[in-house]
Amino acid sequence: MYQRIERAKDLPPEWDKLCEKNIYMSRTFMDFMERVNPCNQSYHLFYQEEKLYSCFMMFERKFNLFIFTKYHVNVPMKFVYLPLSVSHPSIVWSEDKTEVGKTLRKMKGIKIIINVGEEELEGFAKGHYLPICVLENRWNTWEDYLGSMRSSYRRRIHQALEKGKEIQYLELADNQDFTDEDYQLYEQVFNHSEYSLEKLTADFFRNDIAKTILLRIDGKTQAFLQLIEDPGNDMLIFEFCGYNYEIAHQYDIYYNMLAYIARYAIEHNFRYVQFGQTAYDAKLKFGATMYYNYYLLSHHNQLINHLIQKKNSFLQYKVTDYHFNVFKD
Repeated sequence: MYQRIERAKDLPPEWDKLCEKNIYMSRTFMDFMERVNPCNQSYHLFYQEEKLYSCFMMFERKFNLFIFTKYHVNVPMKFVYLPLSVSHPSIVWSEDKTEVGKTLRKMKGIKIIINVGEEELEGFAKGHYLPICVLENRWNTWEDYLGSMRSSYRRRIHQALEKGKEIQYLELADNQDFTDEDYQLYEQVFNHSEYSLEKLTADFFRNDIAKTILLRIDGKTQAFLQLIEDPGNDMLIFEFCGYNYEIAHQYDIYYNMLAYIARYAIEHNFRYVQFGQTAYDAKLKFGATMYYNYYLLSHHNQLINHLIQKKNSFLQYKVTDYHFNVFKD
């Protein structure tokens, strides 16, 4: 049985049980996103013998289909994706994907499922999406972590820490205290992004699931970062950040952010740090591993879908192979 639900608050409790490994797909968080980023969200549930076995969240909007190229063509698209540009998917499915695929193929227009692993779906083209950087923590202390690095990578972090020694880190006690001036720092980062996927509102940053860390210099906030602790997956997630580009180089702000995150994860005993899907060069030099990530794309019109299948390599992200030998062993 297939069921479509229009509002997160109408989802059954079984939704949370099925999605328990994806912190962004809880009914509470989905309801929050409807309020801070409404984009015609809908929820799709699949039952077998009255048991929920697959589900996904979808939203709709015009988007540049050729975002990873020099071309710009906005077209209406249906996204099986979280409307906040994170590296989690918005689908949970079983090994049998028949009904999910059939339901999606019937929907009019372009459908794209983002942040899938090795999964494939009949009638859908598969292509590279933005890879994901993950650091696996195997250290007891920050000093152990630095000591395990080859000298050039360790020296780079020490140089950043020296440039950023005036930075003071302050965790907001309440994210409602996130100001419009803080939000303007996020806008600076968004406006400089190579791939501007989803611009969030200031109200998003006032959520109650993230830790917001302000980076202050001479009493003024010059940057911030948001972290999500995901104990169910033993993971610390680097969600979003903002910073003042005018002084970013002077204080090596971004590198200091990454150092703060790595140290926080080690000191709080998280096994994994999910660094996200940008700035690969810097994150890999902290010892993260880059994992391939994919999208699935389809159109209801068979002719157009055939063209998508043939020209899919033109649409996908061109993955760069990095070769860093960060650790001694």
